[in-house]
Amino acid sequence: MEDTSAASWPRDEQRVRWSKGDDARVKDKAELWAKRQCAPLMEPFAKCAKDKVVTIYKCSDLRDAYVNCLKDHVSETYMKMHKRESVTKRLAELQQAQALEKSTKR
Repeated sequence: MEDTSAASWPRDEQRVRWSKGDDARVKDKAELWAKRQCAPLMEPFAKCAKDKVVTIYKCSDLRDAYVNCLKDHVSETYMKMHKRESVTKRLAELQQAQALEKSTKR
């Protein structure tokens, strides 16, 4: 598991005061993104499962494909990508706010 103590964070993450709550929001965002990416796999599974009492065996390949897609898109690599995106956006907002503050002090 990755060390998330402040000492191990990159400087940008310290500047924007990244928290565990932010990590949770990034995870939620990544999960929603994964569901959108895997939606084309969900449709055939839903059609297969419709009106069937026992879908475990008849639709298992389709279900497994969807679940594996979700796992792939919520992997550590994608989580880091979403986190970096969020940190970059927040850092840009911070810099913009600082620039605006400087310009109003003149």
